[in-house]
Amino acid sequence: MEGTGKQAVLLIHGIGEQHPMDSLPGFVEAVWTSDASVHHPHAKPGVWSKPDTISGNFELRRLTTSANADGVRTDFYEFYWQHLMQGNSLGHVSAWARVLLLRWPWKVPRRLLLAWLLLVACGVLVLAFLGLTVVPAAHWPAWVPPWLSPWVSGGAAALVAGLAIPTLRNVVGDAARYLHPAPANIERRQEIRAKGVALIGKLHDAGYERIVVVGHSLGSVIGYDVLTYAWATYHASGKGVGRSTGSASERVGALGQLEEAIAAGDPEAYRGLQRALHRELREAEHGWRVTDFVTLGSPLAHADVLLAPDAARLAKRQAIREFPTCPPTTEDGLISFPKDRVKRTLHHGAVFGPCRWTNLYFPVRLLLHGDVIGGPLAGLFGWGVRDLPVRTRRRLGFLSHTLYWKPGLGTHVETLRAAVNLLDRDAG
Repeated sequence: MEGTGKQAVLLIHGIGEQHPMDSLPGFVEAVWTSDASVHHPHAKPGVWSKPDTISGNFELRRLTTSANADGVRTDFYEFYWQHLMQGNSLGHVSAWARVLLLRWPWKVPRRLLLAWLLLVACGVLVLAFLGLTVVPAAHWPAWVPPWLSPWVSGGAAALVAGLAIPTLRNVVGDAARYLHPAPANIERRQEIRAKGVALIGKLHDAGYERIVVVGHSLGSVIGYDVLTYAWATYHASGKGVGRSTGSASERVGALGQLEEAIAAGDPEAYRGLQRALHRELREAEHGWRVTDFVTLGSPLAHADVLLAPDAARLAKRQAIREFPTCPPTTEDGLISFPKDRVKRTLHHGAVFGPCRWTNLYFPVRLLLHGDVIGGPLAGLFGWGVRDLPVRTRRRLGFLSHTLYWKPGLGTHVETLRAAVNLLDRDAG
């Protein structure tokens, strides 16, 4: 890597009662410390915990490595957003659940039908059970078996509530508030995104030659939004402008080749040209430094339910560049020309022109084996997304949503290392 000899990796954590720095040390252990192939032969593969002067959060640390095999130092950061998502309530969860679950079965994507049926059934059973707790047994409907009475009166309802309510409020509540744009959630969504965009800007200002953004679970959705708005900010400010005196018919270099790869529908050629385009734009004093977006167990696999009512309306919003795709949607190419046709600029929805998108997921079977939250993304976000199914023997592969960088037999850690690509190899 040319230039400053330093790169940054930004990890965005997922849902749950996350504490600062819960995720980052294990992630660094997986992609750096335990991977001898990226270490410099004459340098100790160390990691040092230093103050995080970028985020402004004194609870966070920057984990800095020694030089890698290419002589490049890596700074690992965590975008911690959990403290911005306090005050979750069952009302937030139930409002989101109504949007997701109150639909006809034939309007549920087939891949989600089993999960949808199970959630609906569980919801009905829980409501019925809790309803029985407020009705004397003598007035129960005739179809309710009498043997339920001691369970209900014996505090089983309190046990169910004690287990379910904290999980719904503190874990599911994060997703409910971020993914549901109800008025009560707008302030939380806005603050998380704004801080993420500001953090991306500070990383750019810090002089890193390359920035990699990694998002796990809901963190992948946050990462997608942050990159979308950060790129648009660069576009609006003029920082993301590549200059040329050519006309529309004189598209040469990586940009022109990238457009040809899009026209040909060639994923491998496109991916290689994305990195070439990034280098070309950097030489043209283009300000953008994010080269890779890596998603792990991403709910974006269900964007046709979570971001839009259905696949057709998601596609319409992507077509008007509201939700960026990979490759970007095009009209007359990826670039926009002002009237004087002197200044060429990638359009505001072209963040995945110079930025590669890699997605890891554990294939799911019968809801419990693998990761039901994640899944392939190319079908919804474009053939330029590289979907990589992985496997692990940890927990025998069951409930693997939190295992993407946990040690254990399988392909998950090795694939993650290749996706983060600390040596910045074009084939990564």
